[in-house]
Amino acid sequence: MDPVIIGDATLYLGDCMEILPTLGKVDAVITDPPYGISANKQTLGKGKKEFARGGSWDEAVPDLALCIAASDVHCFWGGNYFSDQLPVTNDWLIWHKVNDGRSFSECEMAWTNFGRQTRHLSHHWSGEEKNHPTQKPLPVMVWCLEQAGKAAVTVLDPFMGSGTTGVAALQLGRKFIGIEREEKYFEIACRRIEQAAAQGKLFVEEVKHQTQEEFDGFA
Repeated sequence: MDPVIIGDATLYLGDCMEILPTLGKVDAVITDPPYGISANKQTLGKGKKEFARGGSWDEAVPDLALCIAASDVHCFWGGNYFSDQLPVTNDWLIWHKVNDGRSFSECEMAWTNFGRQTRHLSHHWSGEEKNHPTQKPLPVMVWCLEQAGKAAVTVLDPFMGSGTTGVAALQLGRKFIGIEREEKYFEIACRRIEQAAAQGKLFVEEVKHQTQEEFDGFA
């Protein structure tokens, strides 16, 4: 199936293990892969939008070899679940959810090789629609891409989900390649990225303003 082209975004519907070998190297791989913790059988947090349980999307840890080969710069959310595939690092990104105990975990961890040492962001999820059971808030992904540096012009997300990484990339004026195998979420990602492309950088300053104190000292 041919990719969907939306501005500076190229989106593929399909299995990333089949599509990745057809792509060249990119500047950075920034992704939130399945963790293999059976989140598909969990309630995914109290007070959150309900998602249907079931399916097999989080029953196994994916092989990250093709993702690693696609770039020299990487960020894997949930990297603590991939200790057998990723080398030891001190370049963790820690998202403190500020959620007052209303989720399974107060923090989420991303393994990176950005060379910036461990960084921390406190951000409470509020007011943003959740389109995917493991979706990250947009300001968190904007922060994440900022940490990757300006050299990360073309960003690849092999486990695109609802497209938040792509929205963040376009808002920061970067190019994006996304792969998602579930048609439902692919369509959501296309819609969100199309809106981001139409808006251009209109709202990036607003996003930065909302999290400026969180960015200070981390850039």
